[in-house]
Amino acid sequence: MTQRAPRSFSAPTLKDLARLAGVSPITASRALHRPELVAEATRARVAQAVEQSGYVPNSLAGGLTSRQTRLVAAIVPSVGHSLFSDMLDALITTLAQERYETTLGISSYDPEHEETWLAAMLGRRPEGVVLTGTEHTARTRRLLLNADIPVVELWDYTPHPLDVAIGFSHEDAGRAAFRHLAACGYRSPAVLRADDSRAHRRAQGFMRAAAEAGASEPAQIVFSERSPQAGRGREALNALRAQAPEADAVFCSSDALAQGVLAHAHALGLQVPRFGVLGFGDQALAADTIPALSTVRVDGACIGRLGAQALVTRMRGAGVTPAAQEVGFEVVARASTRTPAQAEAGR
Repeated sequence: MTQRAPRSFSAPTLKDLARLAGVSPITASRALHRPELVAEATRARVAQAVEQSGYVPNSLAGGLTSRQTRLVAAIVPSVGHSLFSDMLDALITTLAQERYETTLGISSYDPEHEETWLAAMLGRRPEGVVLTGTEHTARTRRLLLNADIPVVELWDYTPHPLDVAIGFSHEDAGRAAFRHLAACGYRSPAVLRADDSRAHRRAQGFMRAAAEAGASEPAQIVFSERSPQAGRGREALNALRAQAPEADAVFCSSDALAQGVLAHAHALGLQVPRFGVLGFGDQALAADTIPALSTVRVDGACIGRLGAQALVTRMRGAGVTPAAQEVGFEVVARASTRTPAQAEAGR
C-alpha cells in the first residue's frame, strides 16, 4: 500500500467551488452562509457543486494565524462498550501527550451519520482523522481524499486502508470462536449477534468454519444494535430456543450480551457449561461472572495507542510501515465453556 504524500492543502477552495457552479466567489459564499439572499436556482447550482467537488466550508477562516490546529477528529460507533472506551482512552491520552486535542463523534453504527459528522468536522480543519472500521460511504471517502490529511482506521484490518489501518480480522475471530466451541465438544453451536457490520463478519467466519468442518449450518439470531441493552440476552436466548432448540452453545457478539445470556440460562435451569456461552471482547467483568465467561480477547487499548502513534507520525509528514497493522486476538477459555477434557469425559 502506497501512502498518500504529506498533506499539501490542495482541498477545493471557495474559488474552485464558484468556478464549478458558474457564479462569483461572493455569490457562492452567500449561498452557503446566507442562502436567503440568493436565488433558489443559484443555491441549487452551488449545492450541486459542493456535492461534486467535496468542498468543505472553513468554519475557522480568518481566525487562524497558522495552518496548525492541533486538533484530531475521532469517531466511534458507541461509548457503551468498554472495548471502544478502552480504545478511545488510549487514543486520546497518547495524542494529548503530543499536545493534540481530540474532538469525538459517535456514529451509532450508521455510515451516513459518520459522513455527516465528518463533513462538519472537516470545516474545523483537523490535522488528522480517526475512524472506527473500514466501511465508509463513497462521499466520506471523497471528503477525506479532498481534505488531504492523515487518516487512521481502527478496529478492522484491511490490506487496502485509506491511509493507515490498525485492527484485526473479524472473520478470523469468528472462525476461531467456532473452532473453540467445536474443540470443546459442542455439536450445534449458534450465533447471537447485533446487526452491525463487524458482528456480521464475525458471524460469517463462524459459519464458514462450520462448513469447513462439515458441521450443519449454525442457527443465527440477529437483533438491532439500536435496541435497548437491557433484556437483550434474555430475548436472544428465548428466540434461539424457539428457533433452534437443539443448539448447545452460543457465540455472542459482545460480552455484555453473553452476560445477559448467562443470567437467563440460570433462570431457565440450563446447566452451564453443558450449554456453552462464549463472549467477545474480554470486558472488565467477564472473569467475574458465574461461571467465568469464555471470550475472544481484543486489546482495545493497544489499538488506540498504536493508532495515535501512527497518526502523529503521519501528521509530522512521515510514512508508517506497514500501513496496515494486524494486532490479532486471543480466545480465552474459562468456565462458561467445557474444556476438551470435559468433552472427552462426556460432561
